[in-house]
Amino acid sequence: MMCLIRSWIICVFCFGLVLYSDALWCYQCGDSSKLGPCVTDTAGMEAENNRRYASLKEPETDKDKVPYKYLKDCLNTSEICIIERIEEQGKTHAYLRDCHYTGRSYSIQDPRFDDLDPSLNHTTCIYEKGSSKKLVCVTICNTDFCNGPQIAGGSILQIQTWLNVLCAVVVILRHIS
Repeated sequence: MMCLIRSWIICVFCFGLVLYSDALWCYQCGDSSKLGPCVTDTAGMEAENNRRYASLKEPETDKDKVPYKYLKDCLNTSEICIIERIEEQGKTHAYLRDCHYTGRSYSIQDPRFDDLDPSLNHTTCIYEKGSSKKLVCVTICNTDFCNGPQIAGGSILQIQTWLNVLCAVVVILRHIS
């Protein structure tokens, strides 16, 4: 009987982890100007992030169906978030925020980009080989919305997952003793 109870608890625990697992979310947008909304509209990004967070707490089907302009679910497509900026003689040619595979290349190939650590959330800038005018800066990170404005509160799904883990451990320990 005890084995059956433990098996049931483990199944509920695993189901809860699958149910509440949360993919990486990144900001996504692109611009060709320092004054474009991808660079300047942090209020719009925050508003969408707040709308997403509110819909997780209290789902409203009408609001949930409105597509996000700046938010992207990177489920099965990415391990990291990125900001890539390309400038030439001080003029911005591209400013991109998006999901990104760590194995993919950036706008230019350079070995100095190979060892970037997403957990550090730092920026590396290099001049393109053969040109002292084209600058490419890459920022990579690996937490939700790390490539844009940071919102207080975090992800409710991550909190639910940890609460599920804690409850399962407590139940298992009570049944073992």
